[in-house]
Amino acid sequence: MNTITVLAQTPTPSGAGAEPPHATDFETLFSYITWAGTVLGVVTFIVGGALLTWQRSIGRTERAEKAGMMLFGGLALAVLPSGLRFLLFDTDTSTEAEATDTAMPTGTAVPTSAPVPAVSPAEPASPTEPVDWTPVIYVLGILAALVVVAAAGYLVVRTRHRILDRRAAQATLASDFVAAKTVYAQVADAYAEYLADPYAIFTRPLLDDLDQPRTAAFITAFTDAGALNTDTCPATGERVQAFATAARAAQEAWRAADTYARAIGLRVQTDDAKRTVRRIRSALDLALDDSAAAGERASAMKTVQRLSNGLMTIPDRIYVSTKTAIESATRKQLTR
Repeated sequence: MNTITVLAQTPTPSGAGAEPPHATDFETLFSYITWAGTVLGVVTFIVGGALLTWQRSIGRTERAEKAGMMLFGGLALAVLPSGLRFLLFDTDTSTEAEATDTAMPTGTAVPTSAPVPAVSPAEPASPTEPVDWTPVIYVLGILAALVVVAAAGYLVVRTRHRILDRRAAQATLASDFVAAKTVYAQVADAYAEYLADPYAIFTRPLLDDLDQPRTAAFITAFTDAGALNTDTCPATGERVQAFATAARAAQEAWRAADTYARAIGLRVQTDDAKRTVRRIRSALDLALDDSAAAGERASAMKTVQRLSNGLMTIPDRIYVSTKTAIESATRKQLTR
């Protein structure tokens, strides 16, 4: 083999500005990393936007601010790697391209008198090395893991918020139910106090008159509220709201009926009627006196019934309670 053949087969050395092989590998790896950062930023941006929209829809303004920070952080993470990749590599590539275009190749002049080299047999081409996909697989695995972690975190946060919202709603429901029961109990206690006072017939007799519109409205509202009153809190907010509304309606109806009954009173005008009312009250005092004899109490109750006929209405509950008290006193006297 002559000298020209040896020179032709000798590899041409790299230029002065040529990069070492490991620089290309570093650029590829850095490109993968920046692309991974960009994808992660996009995922964070999407998740932050979804959280921001959801938090604002349910009225959680304090947590919406955190979602907004996550949104802007994802935007910055998506843009920053692209900027770094442009600054570090695109500028160098364009500069090297310009330098290559302006540089004049220098070659070694071959003497024309040199003998023509003998043509050697063509050597077989070296086999192409397979592409190393390991960095791509690593990057895709990292991205998949990040997406899974982000999705799992979002589901955990969403589930936690749902549990907290459900507990808050249940606590509010129980609080509303307790408040409604308190209103209903106040009305029931006031009405029971009236029924237990036998002398209330002299000040508020219209509360026993079902023909009076206000009294009839109260009895209807009180019955409706009692039908919705349960020992335990209902499972739905509609039932609690219905009970609360009925309890407030019963309270308003009681106040209207009680105020009107107190204002009207017995409606006696003449002096004879007033004297008769005083005699009825005295007879009722004797009938309710536990120290009086049973016969005296029974006679006094008959006097009350006789004097009130045509003047005022004595409720049946007063006759029943007085009769029960007299019978109890009679049994005690017989057992002595």
